[in-house]
Amino acid sequence: MAENENNQTTGWLGWVYFAGAMMAVLGIFEIIQALAALLKHAFYVVTPNEIVKFSINTWGWIHLIIGIIVLLAGFAVLAGQAWGRVIGVLIAIISAIVNLVFLPAYPVWSIIVILVDFLVIYALIVHGSEAQV
Repeated sequence: MAENENNQTTGWLGWVYFAGAMMAVLGIFEIIQALAALLKHAFYVVTPNEIVKFSINTWGWIHLIIGIIVLLAGFAVLAGQAWGRVIGVLIAIISAIVNLVFLPAYPVWSIIVILVDFLVIYALIVHGSEAQV
């Protein structure tokens, strides 16, 4: 448990656990998104004016790798590991950028993921040290 200088547990610890849980959920969602891109190419509608031209297969592999890393880092944050917080912030930044570029293919999903990424970044940077083991 996190304690302040008066040896009292702070209420902000919940934000860190929220971030870890959201990272795990986000990792699972990224893996599902990747499988949809890899297994059913017609699932995503891609316009001719997209920002970065990759095949849906390439996007599928990118999302699969990000999903696995986010899932593992989320469990590390829940376990109070410092490396999980560092990886969590870095991968949440990368995930937000990747989903920004992925907007033309699936805009609603990408916006939701970007918002969750920002919440995770906030919780881990501002209150992450409270969950150290």
